[in-house]
Amino acid sequence: MTAPSRQRTPNPHLGAYYGIVASAFASLVVLLAMAEQLGWSDGTIALLMILLPLLFYLAITVAARTLDVEDFFTSGRRVPQVYNAFLLAAITVGGTGFFAYTGAVFFLGFDALAIGLGWTCGLLLSGVLFVPYLRRAGAYTLPAFLGQRFRSRETRLVASALQVVPTALLLAAEIKIAATVVAIFLPASYWIAVLLIAALVAATGILGGMRALTWSGSAQFIAGAIGLAVPLIVVSVLLTNLPAPQFTYGEMFGSLQSAETAAGMSPVEPGDIGALPAPEPMAAVKPFLQSFGAITERGFFALFFCFALGTAALPSLIARSGVTCSVADQRRSTAWALLLVALFVITAPSLAAFAKVLMFRDMALIPTQGLPAWLSSLSVGQLAQASDLNGDGTIGAGELLISRDGIALALPILAQLPYVLTALMAAAGLAIALAAAGSHLFTLGASLADDVYGTLDHQPIILPRLMAAWAAIAACAFLAAVYLFIAEVDALHTAVTAFAFAAATFFPVLLLAIWWPRCTTRGALASLATGFGVLFLALTMGGLIGVAETAVGTAMSCLVAAVLALGAGVGASLYGPEPEGFDTAYYEEMRKPDGETMFDQAQARAATASSEED
Repeated sequence: MTAPSRQRTPNPHLGAYYGIVASAFASLVVLLAMAEQLGWSDGTIALLMILLPLLFYLAITVAARTLDVEDFFTSGRRVPQVYNAFLLAAITVGGTGFFAYTGAVFFLGFDALAIGLGWTCGLLLSGVLFVPYLRRAGAYTLPAFLGQRFRSRETRLVASALQVVPTALLLAAEIKIAATVVAIFLPASYWIAVLLIAALVAATGILGGMRALTWSGSAQFIAGAIGLAVPLIVVSVLLTNLPAPQFTYGEMFGSLQSAETAAGMSPVEPGDIGALPAPEPMAAVKPFLQSFGAITERGFFALFFCFALGTAALPSLIARSGVTCSVADQRRSTAWALLLVALFVITAPSLAAFAKVLMFRDMALIPTQGLPAWLSSLSVGQLAQASDLNGDGTIGAGELLISRDGIALALPILAQLPYVLTALMAAAGLAIALAAAGSHLFTLGASLADDVYGTLDHQPIILPRLMAAWAAIAACAFLAAVYLFIAEVDALHTAVTAFAFAAATFFPVLLLAIWWPRCTTRGALASLATGFGVLFLALTMGGLIGVAETAVGTAMSCLVAAVLALGAGVGASLYGPEPEGFDTAYYEEMRKPDGETMFDQAQARAATASSEED
């Protein structure tokens, strides 16, 4: 018999609170714009535009602190659907998408859309295949769900160990992006910026867990949305006279092709340039509208499926499957996130197209008007560098080196907009990176506390359990900072690897656990080990012979590993004994869309039994 649902009422004043947040952020931009006109220096404006929002996020974190276990791990299961969607979208795109993906679209044009389309399709797959049933199960983490589904401590521990790789890689990528922005706009070195960002996201996770991440992350998403929209809409009005860049940038294609031709661009063949651009400044040599110039059709679809499957099974997204009030709310939340990510995916090409038109149109005027003013500004920020290598008095496409991760920051400078809009774009990308980094860090810490410590120590003592989570979060943040000190991290390629591991390791086992009642513990372990092991070997051994040395190679290896993992899970389940009656009952109960979460029901039964014994 299904237990009745507990009433979980969200705060009715959230809309007013976050309306104030949006108004405060917009007011800050207006005030700094006025200050710029009064003669304030660029450094002062950047300092205030970056630091004041950071202090505001920290204040929200302090206000959302908690010592309650359910609040810490699931935000009390009462997050409204739209606010959860803010976090889902921020985790999916992240600072890597905000800066590196928009840069990839600038360099590759159509070919880079494989990543954005993969994110969008992945959220759709997750909402249809996994999210409702994960919400019904109610486990705090992905490994906890697998452990409960198969009544296996070994499966839970193995899944917890394997999820470290994709989650830690994404954490390192997001901290790298955020620290780079801070180092550019504040008087701080990159290493100090890394420590600052790691400490900030660790403080968010330690003070309030999922609750603090939800409410500070919602504010960060709003800041990111405003910061991306305002400069882009201004540029759209300047170039097309309409404030809808997603629908009007097509008018610029004629001007874009003319500018690219004047700069010496010509169609390229796959293999002439790398599949994905590197973070170091490089020349943009591929025409924006050419399809399958950087990668082949096969490579495009490999990247697409890699990101689609990886997004659907990403542990940091799965961890948010239990924070809403009901299964229906969780479905709607995923739909809202899908809409928000799709909006970003169709916005990124407009940003890249506008930047490319402005950049190469001015390049064509160098013989008559000299070097454009924006070139020196971009050179100071190490976002671009140019030289007349052939001495012909012009700078062609091959002589202008542009930073991939700086395209979003370069757009306001290229359009000669007030400096406050450049700082606004930086604050927006930093906010999204912080929201994503905090979620990845919490996923690591929560798994170590709930899936490792919680599995090994069954004592129902609240404080030590939270202390384990605090220690795990702090340790993971410290190790991520140390890793960034000793390793050179390319955010985009690191994200490809992370999504590949998520797809190969967790998508097959989730598919079997949720949609196939015959799947057993042996099948789940075989699937996890096969998917992770095959991809790991492809990236290590295969990289030595060129099999997986590129992003496309990693994506293809991921798909092979996922197929083998699915086959291993099916084969091991059929070869071994059939599931026991309890496993079948759990599966059937999980498929029911109504009632309280199964985990909460079990907790209530345990509490009732304990009180009766006392």
